[in-house]
Amino acid sequence: MPNRFVSSNKLERYDVIDKDGDDMGQVQTFVVDMQEGRIAFALVAFGGILGISDKWFALPWAALEWRPDKAKFVVDMDDSVLKNVPGMKKDKWIEEIEKWKQEKDLEPVDRYFTTHGYESYKGIIQEIKGQGKKKPDAKFEINKDKAGQFRFNLVALNGEIIASSESYESKSGAMDGIESIRKNAPIAVIEDNTAAKK
Repeated sequence: MPNRFVSSNKLERYDVIDKDGDDMGQVQTFVVDMQEGRIAFALVAFGGILGISDKWFALPWAALEWRPDKAKFVVDMDDSVLKNVPGMKKDKWIEEIEKWKQEKDLEPVDRYFTTHGYESYKGIIQEIKGQGKKKPDAKFEINKDKAGQFRFNLVALNGEIIASSESYESKSGAMDGIESIRKNAPIAVIEDNTAAKK
């Protein structure tokens, strides 16, 4: 199984390819937000089919897809978008990065990527901070019934059972059921079958 956790010094200078596998350039370094403990941006030198060699470009982490089978990063962006990404001279990038003190300092880069469908880094940090302050209002409890089958309940913090599952032959089946609810419940629609049919 390919490594999930890779040290940053091994990721530096890894190739960047497009979705067709054509060479685009290389990751040069990562810009780490030391306050939030997250990668803010990757600095990429585009060469390859783009032919841009005098600048490095800040790409959001979400724009890079790590492909462990190829040991490369895949960027799925149109060339026209990439050619206009905010860049910095490759011999001046440290001076540029050292100007960044707060999330608002990333706005010029953020503004470009939000217009192309990416969430701003400032928005990501605010969302994470909001989640960190939010307390869970329910929990899943797994139990065995009299027949030895596994069932789970969705329980409010006051102890009230919100919902109960069907029976599962294994605990892993019950866990899969919980994950399915976590994944699908936020987008589930309500179908009212009690309404009188005309």
